[in-house]
Amino acid sequence: MKQRYKFAWLACLFGLLTSGGSTADEEPVDEVKDESLRRCINTRTIRTTKVMDDLNILFYTRGKTIYHNRLPRQCHGLSREQRFSYRTTNGNLCNLDMIRILYRSGTGLQEGNACRLGYFREITEEDVEGMLERMHEPPKAKPLPPAEPEEIIEESDES
Repeated sequence: MKQRYKFAWLACLFGLLTSGGSTADEEPVDEVKDESLRRCINTRTIRTTKVMDDLNILFYTRGKTIYHNRLPRQCHGLSREQRFSYRTTNGNLCNLDMIRILYRSGTGLQEGNACRLGYFREITEEDVEGMLERMHEPPKAKPLPPAEPEEIIEESDES
């Protein structure tokens, strides 16, 4: 009798896991909502790259298109070394693919930290100039709001 309950429970659990709860109104996970974002770029079209800082890389393509990739996390050492490597299996470099910082060592270049790519956003040369200007500007300090006055209560020495 207990064996039958276990089987029924497992069948119910399997049904819940495989049903997926998908409806026609849901968007597929692979789609990107922002029209200016791309998941992948073809590696054969990449002419050169420019590391802006530890979070931003520009990819210049043969078609004179510039793609900005903002990494999801800071890639320590990327701006210092200014070079990275990547490997692909299908000829496309995509978000979530990994790059590796290339460090100069006594024997040549050595791969270091691995960092994940973000989405690729097509930008213009004017956008690049604006990014460069903002990078060289000192950060703007925001003044702290003034403190709220507090009521001072004097304590008496009488006990």
